[in-house]
Amino acid sequence: MTAVIIEDEIPAANRLQKLLISKEFEVLTTLHSVKNAIQWFKENNHPDCVFVDIKLRDGNCFEILDKITLKSKIIFTTAYNEFALNAFNYNSVDYLLKPIDEEKLDKLILKIETLRIGFQHEFSWKDFEQNDYQKIKNSFLVSSGSLLKKINDLDIICFYSDNNSTFLLNNVNRSFIVNKSLEKLEEELNPNLFFRINRKFIINKSYIQNVKNEYQKQIFLSIKTDFEFIISKLKVKAFLDWYKK
Repeated sequence: MTAVIIEDEIPAANRLQKLLISKEFEVLTTLHSVKNAIQWFKENNHPDCVFVDIKLRDGNCFEILDKITLKSKIIFTTAYNEFALNAFNYNSVDYLLKPIDEEKLDKLILKIETLRIGFQHEFSWKDFEQNDYQKIKNSFLVSSGSLLKKINDLDIICFYSDNNSTFLLNNVNRSFIVNKSLEKLEEELNPNLFFRINRKFIINKSYIQNVKNEYQKQIFLSIKTDFEFIISKLKVKAFLDWYKK
């Protein structure tokens, strides 16, 4: 997931950035004032999440939210709890008191993941009536030498990212470049068949041979490839719920 931090205390901003990166977030930028934040959101695509301090050097974050309609999930971070009620008027996901407790941050991220997975299955009746709602993608055209090769989703072991490129690995362990990000693939693939286990891999349930719980700390998947598949700790519960269906 992507994130933006709005925080005018540099040590607090740096600590939060390190925490988020360790939780597999991509932190796009850190903003330090109301003015800079408004300008940035006008000129850039909105991230999945915004972690925003309430009191900033040139005002408070509600001035930003009154001028910009954020398409992101909003998480307020502050040392003051008297703003909690007002914060929830802006459809925030949660409210974290500083200094941020890592265990509470983990619970928040699990909550965000749960919301995100649920939203992926929603569609509007307007889209349905217009016949332009998003359809599940069940095959891919890839380059194989000078030819184009069609690969069905049932024949794909996994998708993975490497050196800023995305690849699919088929059932005979051949890799092909796919011109889409893992984020985009998550939206298009059959959610009953595919699951993103971490920042690098989306795997196909059909090829999972075993699920190993290593010392009660990490979950490994046994699949006949040269890759090691380790499920992100924050996705273990969602993965197990998906896998047992």
